[in-house]
Amino acid sequence: MKKTNAVEMKKIMVKDTALFLPAKIIEGLIGLVTITLYTKFFVPEIYGYYGFITTTVNIMSFLLLGWLIQSVYRYVNSFDGGKKQVLFYSTSFTLWCSINGIILILGLLGVFFIGKGNEPWVTQLYVLSLLMFITYNTMQIFTSLLSATRRTKLLLFTSIFSVAAKLLFTVFFVYQYKTNTFTPAAAVLSNVLVDTFIIVLIGFRLKITRYIRFSFFSSKVLKKFFAYGMPLVLVNITNSLLSLSDRYVITSFAGAEQLGVYHANYTISSTLFTLILSAVMRGVFPVILRNWRQNTKEQTEHLLSQAVRYYLMISLPALFGLSMLSKTVSSLFLDPAYFEDGFVIIWVAAGMFFFGLAEYSNKAWELNQKTRPLFFNSLISSLVNVLINLLLVPVYGYRIAAISTALAYFLYLMLSLLRGRKILKINFNVISVAKILFSCILMSVVVTLLLRSFTASVPVLVLIVLTGCAVYFASLFVLKELQSEINAFMNWLKKKGT
Repeated sequence: MKKTNAVEMKKIMVKDTALFLPAKIIEGLIGLVTITLYTKFFVPEIYGYYGFITTTVNIMSFLLLGWLIQSVYRYVNSFDGGKKQVLFYSTSFTLWCSINGIILILGLLGVFFIGKGNEPWVTQLYVLSLLMFITYNTMQIFTSLLSATRRTKLLLFTSIFSVAAKLLFTVFFVYQYKTNTFTPAAAVLSNVLVDTFIIVLIGFRLKITRYIRFSFFSSKVLKKFFAYGMPLVLVNITNSLLSLSDRYVITSFAGAEQLGVYHANYTISSTLFTLILSAVMRGVFPVILRNWRQNTKEQTEHLLSQAVRYYLMISLPALFGLSMLSKTVSSLFLDPAYFEDGFVIIWVAAGMFFFGLAEYSNKAWELNQKTRPLFFNSLISSLVNVLINLLLVPVYGYRIAAISTALAYFLYLMLSLLRGRKILKINFNVISVAKILFSCILMSVVVTLLLRSFTASVPVLVLIVLTGCAVYFASLFVLKELQSEINAFMNWLKKKGT
């Protein structure tokens, strides 16, 4: 394998991250419009049902196929060449087909019990949720393939198309069938249709079918997947408890209506930070993984530390800005029935920031194919989260779940950093972090002045956000924190132009 030096790999990381970020900004804006319209289409109770369905689909996908999704992402580039690719895809497809086939059969048998004594729309929603599970986990596998193989353009297109098309289809179904007063089926059906289209598109573009032969199912590949991925099943269980258990506690003790309010405000923060984490991680991790296969530990530590710097450079101002604008965002983009003063948005934003940072620290174990320590970190954090929710949500309501999210993710981060340093060290450049924090504080001062000077409206919010971003990046530029990244990106543009 041809080796690439750290400078060249850093350039690739800068370029890929710079490509992903604008697309993720567009995706985030569409997501914000989606939340706005969904909270207008669905009352809190119905939106709570939708949140319950999406949470359950996420959990089941993590539990049953998370290990396969992560194994595919980890090993797709290790199986290059005709026969190796056939072994890889044939084994992966057989596993996917077997698991989803069993779930589909069991799910369809469950229709008989769901249909008894319930309205027809309940059975319909159950079937749509079952289909959503299959299309969702399949799309996760396919997008993992695109990310790992650096099919950037197709990945960006599918990401933006997905959120936009789901919104448009939901709007169409809501106005066409007018069932949104008693069921969130319009939103669930949109997810199924759009994910199916993306699966077909990616499968066609990657020409996956030519590599699939059931007779080429490999027990060696299966063992490799199991050795890496099966410990992640326990991690996925505890991660589900860590990130999603609060929905079930709120539903049980506070009701679907409070879950709807919580889920809407939670989604604002989680969407923003998930997009940031996804943009940076997809830009840097394939490069880090490639470097790791060249057995250069010191260079891998350097690149991983740079990746953390990029994450902090983008996520810290997002945390500061969203915390300051939380009340304004909640009042402008959510229906009045969902407004709760921005409390959930702030605490969830803090939690998601900690979680994103922990994901980089976790790469130490993932790269070494030793995923068991991740389970113990996640187990401890999730037990703390569940315990706080069970004890306090029945007394104080859904807001406690937001605080619990932040505390549990902070614990998760601390455990990951302390234990992960024994394998790979993430070096935090104190001067760099200080420059980023100073720029965030300067941005916050400007945002505060603008908030006090203008009455809240969407145009004013856009002006404040753009001004805040300009101040932040101008400060980084003056402090020469962006110099190497600007040079790397400009060199790439010059090479592309020649």
